[in-house]
Amino acid sequence: MGKILTQGPKLQQFFLFHPLSAALALAAPLCLSAAPASAEQSPEPPSLPGGDVEEPPPPPDDPVQAQMQELTDRLREMQELQAKKAWSALTINGYVDFGGFIPFGNNGRGYVEDLGQRQFPQFHDQGYGWTFLGDILSTAVNSRGEVADLGQAAGLIRPRFDSIHSNGAAGFILNEFNLRVGYALTDRAILRTSVNFVPRSGTDFAMGDFIDMDIAEMEYVVTDDGNTSVWAGKILPVFGIEYKDRKSDQRFGITPSLIQRYTSGPQLGVKVRSKLLQDWIIVAASVTNNTSGTEQFHFQSEIDKNNGKTLNGRLALNIPIGDFAGVLSGHHLELGASGEYGPQDWASDTSGNTWFAGLDLQYLSANLMIKAQAIRGHAPGDATDAPCRADPTSCAWHLDLHTSGYVEIDAMVTGWLGFMLRGERRDALVALGLNRVYLTKEERVTGAVRVVFSPHIVLKAEYLWNHEYGGIAQFENNIFTSALVLAF
Repeated sequence: MGKILTQGPKLQQFFLFHPLSAALALAAPLCLSAAPASAEQSPEPPSLPGGDVEEPPPPPDDPVQAQMQELTDRLREMQELQAKKAWSALTINGYVDFGGFIPFGNNGRGYVEDLGQRQFPQFHDQGYGWTFLGDILSTAVNSRGEVADLGQAAGLIRPRFDSIHSNGAAGFILNEFNLRVGYALTDRAILRTSVNFVPRSGTDFAMGDFIDMDIAEMEYVVTDDGNTSVWAGKILPVFGIEYKDRKSDQRFGITPSLIQRYTSGPQLGVKVRSKLLQDWIIVAASVTNNTSGTEQFHFQSEIDKNNGKTLNGRLALNIPIGDFAGVLSGHHLELGASGEYGPQDWASDTSGNTWFAGLDLQYLSANLMIKAQAIRGHAPGDATDAPCRADPTSCAWHLDLHTSGYVEIDAMVTGWLGFMLRGERRDALVALGLNRVYLTKEERVTGAVRVVFSPHIVLKAEYLWNHEYGGIAQFENNIFTSALVLAF
């Protein structure tokens, strides 16, 4: 009995998780010892002089010892199997994003033409051929930022890639199927990829579906504490905060902000990030081909057409509020500043530079998040109009981005129900040579409801109310949209 009760921690764990088998194992020797002695017991052998005699091992046909050995072996095999399952070099995640949307007004487009340049005659005096008012990406219907319809604005050299092109009709849409695969190359080097499969309508016997290689990067953890890493490949940007929840399964609501087009696009290059002073300071920097603009906007090109590179950086102060107020345990306040500078994407030389500067704020707790970001920027465009007239598709666009930004509140009021409210503004002038100019003075209020059925099933609904200001005549260009996100 004493040997059975002192087999070690593995056996004790087995007794805890297999009480029936343990009870049988313990009961067996008790029953044997309690049986009446019908025959004489053999006398124990005498001890030798000079010390105790070690008890000889039980014979191999001892049923109790054989059972205990079998149970011990099985327990060890189960523990080894669980240890293998607990850590795997390969990880696979992703989601399916299915939704529906209803455009209100202007055939789903977020801009109008200033016919005859009556609202802003100064652009006619400056020599621009066409003037457009509003925000071309303000009628987004999903987390990708795709709009209900881009339209075919006058003066276009070739048709735009209008991925949804609903012409203002309401309908269902499979926004994307995202697949994220990671692999631990070593204990410090991690490969991460993200691919979007996007089903869209084809035309003229051509398939409309396309594949978007979103991320393909390697992270190398430099320090033993894991606070400093370097990345290489097609990496996430370091500018601001909105890139952190750019995917459907990460975003509280559905659509991106009006300034997301400048800050959340993946970049080709190398990046380093470090947390210092017990995570109070966060420093990140990168050298890349392109700016952090999204691919569907005018200010990003993955492959450089010049030898210059874009420098990106962010410095943030992370304040653990819970360390000073116990009732706010787990709450954090993060204040950040970002910058970006480098030759213009699409430009064939390094004569002109693009720059962006921004401030951001995050208040994070378990059930409440407050996020805000402000940004300014400039790109000179081509020095003369000649390159744009020769080949507008490879012309550098001009940008004057005045102070723009958003404030967003995300709150989970119960474990399954949450609400989002975002107020935002974009004040920008975008021009392609003298061919065309877009004047945006857009204010938007976005409200969303989030219903969590399980960690893998989330239903979201959102309404975007767009409003023009600053002398632009108001036109209706609002959107209702929804998303059922099935994550794995």
